[in-house]
Amino acid sequence: MTQAEAFGRRVRRLALNRQGTEAQVFLEEGFLYLRSDGFARFAQGEGEETLMGFALLRGGVELRFRDGSVLRLLYRLGRLKAYFS
Repeated sequence: MTQAEAFGRRVRRLALNRQGTEAQVFLEEGFLYLRSDGFARFAQGEGEETLMGFALLRGGVELRFRDGSVLRLLYRLGRLKAYFS
């Protein structure tokens, strides 16, 4: 099992701000806070040590893990969907 699949199983909810600069990924225990704008770019919280990078997308986030796997969390038709690669 890749790090993306393991992390994806723990995800419960995703919250995005309107500007597309902040996201919170709520997990079974705790959450991961992501921020990316002109002033700051960081990940903070549960699971940040396994991340190699992230991107805030329109309607979701893309998380890149140290083992090379990628997890995309997107809202499709009002439901949270997880895509692994």
